[in-house]
Amino acid sequence: MKLKIYGSRGSVAFFGRSNTQYGGNTVCSMLDIDGHIVILDCGTALMQFYYDMKEKFKSGFKFDILLSHLHLDHIIGFSTFSPIISADSDIRIFTKSRNEQPLISQVFGIFRPPYWPLEIADRTNAKLVEIVGEEPFFLSDSIKVTPFLSEHHDETVAFRIDADKSLIYMLDYEINNNSDKYDKLVAFCKNADLVVFDATYLPEDYPAKRGWGHSTFDDGIALAEASCCKKMVFSHICQDYSDEVLNSLKSGFDKSKYTIAFDGMELEV
Repeated sequence: MKLKIYGSRGSVAFFGRSNTQYGGNTVCSMLDIDGHIVILDCGTALMQFYYDMKEKFKSGFKFDILLSHLHLDHIIGFSTFSPIISADSDIRIFTKSRNEQPLISQVFGIFRPPYWPLEIADRTNAKLVEIVGEEPFFLSDSIKVTPFLSEHHDETVAFRIDADKSLIYMLDYEINNNSDKYDKLVAFCKNADLVVFDATYLPEDYPAKRGWGHSTFDDGIALAEASCCKKMVFSHICQDYSDEVLNSLKSGFDKSKYTIAFDGMELEV
């Protein structure tokens, strides 16, 4: 199981002289499980995935997408992702239903006039698959996905993916004082090989952002210790934090267990 993090910022994409090391794309990652490709969220970095796999797209390319939720920074990559409307692509998109509209309208509803020149919902050939509560489902005979309802706005979902190894993907999650929920979260992450964790804010900045649906680096470390996960990668980093700030922060981590995501990071799970 291999993970490539194409984008690791939250809220908005931002590129400048201060963040050339960590990058400025909003979240999107690719998980390769013995050739079975799974995309985790579709932020601005989705285009880099397309460029990396361009040759495969020419002859048809089958892959799955897991969408944690439909906030714009997690789906904006669809806007210029031509395979989503290509007859040669074989794409399944798994996400939770959030209203009574068809799932295809929920996922692509923003991509229509006057907000976008093309109405993607009328053109896509992707298959939309509804995630039901926290009921596990399978992407293949050997790839199990277990959803976990997140502490974030608009019914966000975290994922545990179990195959030869186990990966937790939990961006847009706010650790709070609900002990029952926290105990369930610890159990959900128990002994995972890798946890991709929402560390949007520095601890000193969090009080002003309380209730916004995001956590801190310290929250992630506490969860990692409680759940005995093997490795944690901090992602969905606030766009305000420069390379200098993140490097200073990283210098205090146990580097064998904790690291900060950057655009283009590759990890063996």
